[in-house]
Amino acid sequence: MKRHEAIVALMTRLGLALFARNPTFSYFFLSRTSSRIGENVFSLAVPWLVFQLTGSALQLGLAFAVQVVPSLLLAPFAGVYADAASRTKVILVAESFRALLGLAVAGLSLLGNLQAWHLYLAVVAHAVTASFLTVAAGAVVPTIVDQVDLTRANALLRLSRNACDLFGKVMTGVLLAWVGPAYTFMANAALSVASAALLPIRRMNGESLVVRGRRPRVLQDFVSGVGILRRHGAALLAMADLVVVNVGIPVLVIALPVVSEQVLRHGAAGYGFLTGAMALGAIAATLIATPLAGRMDEHRLSGLATVLFGFLVGSLGFVGGLEGWLLAVALAGLTAELVSVYTASILQRTLPSEVLGRAFAVQYAALRVIPVVVFLSAGAVLQRFGVQTLLILGGSATALIAALLLYIRVRGAQ
Repeated sequence: MKRHEAIVALMTRLGLALFARNPTFSYFFLSRTSSRIGENVFSLAVPWLVFQLTGSALQLGLAFAVQVVPSLLLAPFAGVYADAASRTKVILVAESFRALLGLAVAGLSLLGNLQAWHLYLAVVAHAVTASFLTVAAGAVVPTIVDQVDLTRANALLRLSRNACDLFGKVMTGVLLAWVGPAYTFMANAALSVASAALLPIRRMNGESLVVRGRRPRVLQDFVSGVGILRRHGAALLAMADLVVVNVGIPVLVIALPVVSEQVLRHGAAGYGFLTGAMALGAIAATLIATPLAGRMDEHRLSGLATVLFGFLVGSLGFVGGLEGWLLAVALAGLTAELVSVYTASILQRTLPSEVLGRAFAVQYAALRVIPVVVFLSAGAVLQRFGVQTLLILGGSATALIAALLLYIRVRGAQ
């Protein structure tokens, strides 16, 4: 009996008891899990196919780059319509469109007519659905979960995301090797169908009307939503934390292969260990986020995690040896993921429901632009000054900005 009670208590602390208490969230969790696996299948299979069809590294880069533009252009539309319509129906339509997209690519591949330009169009269309899905899914959570369970729910969703990123990439490689691209994209379509079918639309109140009695005016309604967002300092600071972390992450990502090859001398195996350590750190963060939030205010936790993340990135410029790198990279993944979990919870907890879609749209657009700018800048610094200088500069900038945000947060609380 005591053992059973201990297990129940552990599940409660980790947030797993939420599944038993809230069947609606359980279905939503399964829907998002299926969607995320499908997203990984698509995002990994398309660049591989582009390179197979063209043999061009330039076109391979283009396949990644064309995803950014639709995300930026459509963020205002996604935010407004996620607030103006049923968010669950937005997700349902987007997943259905993704299923058709996967079937179209699979059909062209089976017929032997698949060309690179077909894949570019598919990437753009997939990026369009990603804009609406990301915004709507984030805005749905507070409508199906009690306020007290928001951190648990977001931690579980982030856990699913991280696990799916690992599993989805392995699954895609196996599918491409064993059954070929056509059936890989059929699997992608099936996962989108499963995501739509699991969405308990009748039991989810995703409706949050921006305006009543008229059609939404995208630019005006988006600007008005941003105006409301500006009056919520806690939400703005949380979003700023996440943006700052996404200054440091590209620095770390671009440095890892260089460090493994030139500094640690472990080649591809070392690179795999380092990226795996970062992923494991992120998974660990989703397990400890809820217990930590029970001991300290989420706002300060987010700020402290952001500062620590910057410090860890900068300290890597002085670390030698694989063991030290594995520990520091795992902690960097952990702190970055904590910021993601707490940012989502703070936005959902502090912002009015009718502007959540637009808030997530602003965040989504920022998180698409910032990494691109940092990647370009980091590449130039890396080429001219070396990887240690890149890590020290990137980490120092991240830590200093994060410390300033934390100071503003503490002063505001006083």
